Amino acid sequence: MKNLFILLFLSAILLTSCSSTSGTVKGTVCYPAEYIPAMNVYLKNKETSKIYSLNIEENQKPFKFRKIPAGNYIAFAYTVQKVSSDDDKSTITNGGYTHAVPCGLTIECKDHSLLIFKVQNGKTTKNIQICDWFGAIMQDRK
Repeated sequence: MKNLFILLFLSAILLTSCSSTSGTVKGTVCYPAEYIPAMNVYLKNKETSKIYSLNIEENQKPFKFRKIPAGNYIAFAYTVQKVSSDDDKSTITNGGYTHAVPCGLTIECKDHSLLIFKVQNGKTTKNIQICDWFGAIMQDRK
């Protein structure tokens, strides 16, 4: 009986110490061109304003953040180098995971504000698509 109690006690300690205090965020980057430029992807905690960043290589679509504390976040990206636009200007461009993304990014999708999503301890938040490069409202940028 004593051995059973010790085994249960040690199991409880092990389970408590293994509980996760952070989550994972997985997503993809889209870009309105024949290639995806190198960029930096950011997650910003809405409560603490802490920003987590990840470098994305040219033509890399998927991204994964590990050990992100639980909370409410927004996701956005900036190109590393200046990109030429239709009016022959070069600039660092930005895009985001906005309300227009789940809407389908059609002309009818008018809300380009950044979409808030939740990260939970021990869970993976999936399908964060940084695909709105035509009107992402970046008032919450770094």
